[in-house]
Amino acid sequence: MSRDEIKPLSGKPYFHVVIAKSHVSPRNVLVPSGKMCQKLPYDATIPTVLNCRGKSWDMTYNGQNKFKQFDTTGWRNFVKDNNLKIGDACVFELMENSEEKIVFEVQILRGGFPGIDECEEEPIFRSELSGTGESDSPYVIE
Repeated sequence: MSRDEIKPLSGKPYFHVVIAKSHVSPRNVLVPSGKMCQKLPYDATIPTVLNCRGKSWDMTYNGQNKFKQFDTTGWRNFVKDNNLKIGDACVFELMENSEEKIVFEVQILRGGFPGIDECEEEPIFRSELSGTGESDSPYVIE
């Protein structure tokens, strides 16, 4: 399986997030969805592991905070090591959930159009796109 190949979900609970500025800098904060937080231990700090592409990142889930979230340092390391950018998406599948440990399997879906955000002279979809990609003139796929 290649590094970026997407695997089907196993049927376990999951949540997804499209990476925004607050996820990558300067705050580096990730708050799981409300439905996911309802499944996780309440009012506790739990060691947490994010597994992605054959590697693991240790952090903690801070369930005692008003806004349940992963610790900033651990999440920042995950963002940096996986080169996450605004517009990428992550799917977090809950593989293990106890008072002792939480484990998520994470899949990363890269954002953007192929050839648009890359340093190519002629984007792959140039003939099918109109617009500049700016907020006042978004790309339109014809």
